[in-house]
Amino acid sequence: MSRNAATDIVAALESHGVEYVFGVPGDTSLPLYEALRLSKSITHVMARDERGAAYMAEVYARVSGRPGVCEAPSGAGAFYLIPGVAEAYASSIAMIALTTDVPLKTKGKNVLTEMDQESLFDSVTKWSVQLRRPDRSAEAIHKAMRIATSGRAGPVHISLPEDVLAASTEGAPDPTRPPHVTQFPELRSGAPKADVARVAQLLGRAERPVIVAGGGTRISGAWNELTKVAELSGAMVGTSITGKGSIDERHPNSLGVVGGNGSRPFANEAIENADLVMFVGCKTDSVTTMKWTLPPAGQVPIIQVDIDPKEVGANYPLAVGIASDAMAFLADLAAALPTDEAVSPWLDVEPLRAGWLDSYQGLFESDDIPINPYRVIDTLKRLLPDEALIVADAGTGTPLTAAFIDSESGRDVIIPRGFGGLGYALPGVVGAAYASRSSQVVGIMGDGSFGMAAGDLETISRLSIPVLLIQFNNATFGWIKALQHHLADEKYFGVDFSADTDYVGIAKAFGIDGIQVTDPNEIEPAIKQGLAEPRPFFIDIVTASEEETPPPVPDWF
Repeated sequence: MSRNAATDIVAALESHGVEYVFGVPGDTSLPLYEALRLSKSITHVMARDERGAAYMAEVYARVSGRPGVCEAPSGAGAFYLIPGVAEAYASSIAMIALTTDVPLKTKGKNVLTEMDQESLFDSVTKWSVQLRRPDRSAEAIHKAMRIATSGRAGPVHISLPEDVLAASTEGAPDPTRPPHVTQFPELRSGAPKADVARVAQLLGRAERPVIVAGGGTRISGAWNELTKVAELSGAMVGTSITGKGSIDERHPNSLGVVGGNGSRPFANEAIENADLVMFVGCKTDSVTTMKWTLPPAGQVPIIQVDIDPKEVGANYPLAVGIASDAMAFLADLAAALPTDEAVSPWLDVEPLRAGWLDSYQGLFESDDIPINPYRVIDTLKRLLPDEALIVADAGTGTPLTAAFIDSESGRDVIIPRGFGGLGYALPGVVGAAYASRSSQVVGIMGDGSFGMAAGDLETISRLSIPVLLIQFNNATFGWIKALQHHLADEKYFGVDFSADTDYVGIAKAFGIDGIQVTDPNEIEPAIKQGLAEPRPFFIDIVTASEEETPPPVPDWF
C-alpha cells in the first residue's frame, strides 16, 4: 500500500509504542481502518459503543501508564466519545482521541454528520485540532503525544477529514522519526531547592503531620517516594479515592481513604487533629476535603504540591505552594529530611483500623434478604488475590471499594472520580485486561450502570477476556434514591426500574456465563466459581439499595 496520511498516522502511533486502538467504525473511517488492518504491531479493539471505546482507552492508560488511544467516526460517533475523553481530562489521564470527519471539500454544504469537531472537544482536551495537510499527519501525532504526556497529563483530540486521510504523503517526512513518547508522565518537573527545604523544615517541626495523596501521586508512580517520606517523618498518609495505591493501605503510616466518600472515620479524625496537612497530587476537591472543612482553612499550616500550577492554592491559603511532579518532589523531600532513619508514626492506627472493621462485622455477616452489599464486598475482599485489578463504577461500588478493599502500593483500584459517570466499569475492564493481562480483573457495577453499557458484554465475550463482573442489583438508581431519602423526605421519584430484568439471561445471550445470587450463603461459592473461570463470568447479586443500607458516606450517618 502506498503512503497516505492514514498510513503515516498509524506508523507514527507505532513509533510511540501504541499496541491497542479502541474504537467503532463509521462511514468516514475507511482509510484509517485500512491502515490499521495492515499494521503489524497495533491491535484494533472494536467496541460496541464509542463511549465504551473511550472508557477502554482511559482505563488502559491508567493501568499501563501509557497513553490510551481511541477512535470514532464523524457525527454521533464523535459525540459519543466525549464522556470518556472528559473523564480522562478531569482525571489527568493521557489519551489520544482520533475522530474521522467528512471530507474537507464538502465542509459547509450540510453533508450528513458534518460538525465542528474541534470546538466539540475543545473544553475537554488539552489540544483539539483538525488535520488539514496530509504531509503533516505524523507531525500531528508526535505533537499530540508530547502534549498528552507533559505537565498535567490529559487527552488530546485530532479530527481527521476522510479526504485528507486518503491523500498521498509520498515525499513527506518519515512518520517514525524520534522523539518517541511511550509513557506518562514523560517529563518530570521538580521543585526549587529552597521550597523543598522549607517543606522539610515544616514537616520536621510538626508533631502530627498528615499527607493527603491524590490521583496525581498515583499517576506519577510515586508510591516508594511517598512511603519513604512518611517513614522518615512519622507522617500519617491518607489518600483521595483516586490516590488509592499511593501507599500500601496496610502500612503503619496509612490511614486509607479520607473525605466524604468511602472514608474511614479515624482517617478524617487524624486530619482534624493534625498540626500540618500536606496535599500531594491532590486538587483539594469537595469530596476529599468534605467541602473544604477537612481541614478548615486557616486552622493549620497547609502545603500543596501539584503538577498543575492552577491547582496550587486554588482552595486553601498555603504555607508553601509548589508546582511539581509528585515523584520528583517527594524524592527531593526524602533527601532533605533531617534523618535517614525511620520515625515512628505519630498515630497507632492498627487498633483504630481493627475497631473500625469490628463495627461493621454485623453487616459483613448479615443474612438479610435482599443481600446486604457489605457482605458482598467483605466476601470479595477475602477471596481476591493480592494482584487483582478492580474497576468500579460510581454508585454502590465506589464507597464500598474505596473503604474496604485494601490497596497495596502501586495496585490498581480504578474508580472514575473526574465526573463519576455510570457505565464505566463494564467497558473499562476491557482496557484493564489489555493493560495487565497477568492480573485478575474484576468489574464492579450497579444495575443502573449495566443498563448504560450492556452492549459491550458482546465485546468482552467476543474477545474472550477472563474478567469477573459483579453486579449489585437493587432495581433503582440507588445513590439518587438515597439522596431523596435523606434530603427529600423519602419522596422517591424517577429512580426505580423493573425488578424483573433477567440480567444473567442477557449476559448469556451475549455468550457470557453467569449466575444470579439471592441467598447470602451463595455469595462465596459464586465468587470462587467466577475467579476460577478461564472465560468472562457474570454474577448478578440481588441487594438492598443505598437508602436501606447506607454505604460509608459520613453525611448519611
